[in-house]
Amino acid sequence: MTVEPSDSQRAPGVRAAARDWYVQEWLLLLFAVGMLLFIYFVARHEAELEKSEIIRDAALIEQSITRKLEGDQAFLDRLALDMGDERFSSEEFDRIAGKRAIESGYIGEILRIKPTLEIARYAPALSPLDTVRVGRAPFGDQIRMSSFTEKTARSTYSQPYRNSDGRYFIEYAAPIFNQARFDGTLNAVISFDRLMQKATPEWTPGKYSIVISDTDGNGMTNADAVQMEASVHQHTIPLSLPWRDLSLTVVGAKPSSLLPNLTLSTAVLALTALMVWTLMSLRKQQRMRVSAESERDRVYMQSISSLKETNERFETVLDSLDVSVYVTDLHSNDLLFANARLRETFPSTAVGQNAAVFESGFVESPPVRYPSWRLMRNDGEPGEVFIDELEHKISNRFFLTRTRAVRWVDGRIARLTTLGDVTDRVFAERIRQTQQDKLTRTSRLMTVGEIASTLAHEINQPLAAIANYVNGCIRRLKGNGNPDALVISAMEKADAQVIRAGTIISRVREFVRTREPNRRTTDINELVSETSKLVESDDEERALKCALEIDAGLAPVFADRIMIEQVLLNLLRNARESMQQLPAAERIARIRTRRTEENMVAVEVFDRGTGISPEAASQLFSPFFSTKSEGMGMGLNICRSLIEYHEGRLTFEDNKGGGTIFRFTLPFDEGQSL
Repeated sequence: MTVEPSDSQRAPGVRAAARDWYVQEWLLLLFAVGMLLFIYFVARHEAELEKSEIIRDAALIEQSITRKLEGDQAFLDRLALDMGDERFSSEEFDRIAGKRAIESGYIGEILRIKPTLEIARYAPALSPLDTVRVGRAPFGDQIRMSSFTEKTARSTYSQPYRNSDGRYFIEYAAPIFNQARFDGTLNAVISFDRLMQKATPEWTPGKYSIVISDTDGNGMTNADAVQMEASVHQHTIPLSLPWRDLSLTVVGAKPSSLLPNLTLSTAVLALTALMVWTLMSLRKQQRMRVSAESERDRVYMQSISSLKETNERFETVLDSLDVSVYVTDLHSNDLLFANARLRETFPSTAVGQNAAVFESGFVESPPVRYPSWRLMRNDGEPGEVFIDELEHKISNRFFLTRTRAVRWVDGRIARLTTLGDVTDRVFAERIRQTQQDKLTRTSRLMTVGEIASTLAHEINQPLAAIANYVNGCIRRLKGNGNPDALVISAMEKADAQVIRAGTIISRVREFVRTREPNRRTTDINELVSETSKLVESDDEERALKCALEIDAGLAPVFADRIMIEQVLLNLLRNARESMQQLPAAERIARIRTRRTEENMVAVEVFDRGTGISPEAASQLFSPFFSTKSEGMGMGLNICRSLIEYHEGRLTFEDNKGGGTIFRFTLPFDEGQSL
């Protein structure tokens, strides 16, 4: 027989059961809040991941646009150079330019513009000429581009402009020079909308909307994307090439959400509903309390395991990125997180140590360059976001950095920094600039060579006529019954100078044609003595005296006499011009010959002029650099080339008594040197 418990015996158990239900209700409430917090933090993690992805993709899109534009700029510059050299016909221009414009997809027309700003030709000729004229940049901008390219011989862009259809365009102008004469420009009309369609990666349209906007925030492409709700993820970076006052905004195709993926949310809500159902069942059936508690513990452990798996998944995603990502304490700079890419780039890095271990290698480390008071606002919220390019001197690498303040998982403020390795791009840009400089210098030197060759050819004819007239005068004077010896001597000297001038022109032509100099055994002391007499003068304007310090024991040198005379004459003329402010009697150039320690002959020219400034000294031998208002800047450059032809060196230094000392060395004749 079963004995039922009395009311007095049942009351304590009921009260105990009620307390258990209250505890379980509070536990259930805390569990539900925990699940909501869990969903919230997972959503925040996913949002940060989406932001990191859009930042990376924005950099890739900007680089893609930049590479496309740089390729077209190089093509247009080469085409303008070929047109200046008249390397192809107008029909060939139509074919080449039209093909390039059609292939690019965003170049409307390529125009051949005259110096008078008239359109000479355009390709592809798909639109009437009047339509092409209307679609060009404003007339004031056309004048500015033409003037800029003529004065600087460099390409340029117009300001962005809007056509009658409301679409934005920009015009690129490359200068055309025909034998150093400005012959107009080669212009390309670029559509912003089509540039975004053709120059961005193929995957861009499915993920993002791209907006190019000016400094006032006015959209120039895909302007509807600017009006999208604020919940859509977007990232804005400067458009580095070629417009410094424009920015590129990448807008996500779907709005961000406070909820993570639907599967995880459904699972968490299902677990919460299960706990509610379990509590209701426990109220109905006390006997199921133990099994319900066991089920709750099991579900809780599953939630902890799911959270751990989620964290591992985020770490896996960050470790797979091609950029280095790390988080440091904003005040102590201790490393809180570092992905695998950072640890590979800086092997000595470990979580817990100070980030200065590798940040000290930057020209300016992020804590110094971006102080905490700029990263944090006064109200304790994150402030500015810094995007910069820094050089890491220890590893000799360049990084595109992005630094901002974030609130870490434990609530403290931290500094999040990403490092994208852009060393290859920086080095490629330097190589491109170096090659461009070499190409410009080579082009100008070729022009100088052509001019020198033309002058040599043209001057030879009047020199030959002068020689004939002088020889005729000498014969007539000698045939006279009472010849004047002084006049005959002067005419013979004039004839010798004509011959010498012809020889100099011949050597110049040989030098321009890069032929080997005519080197032979030469008495350097005799050459110095005779050359100094050619520049000595008592005329007030050109007055100069030469003081010689000759080493009589020097052996002959192996050199081209005419070339060495030209070098010495150039140095003496420079000495005279540097002493122009002195009285005529004090303009004395001292010339010394001596043997050097390297067993070579040194010829030194001392002047007491104004000297050479440090700014000019670094470029003194550069082509086309001159300190004279009307100088071409080729004298010292050619002199150095002539001396280097002779296996010597041309140098200079300050004269202790004021002025400058120019020195060149020549090798001895191996068969006669002491």
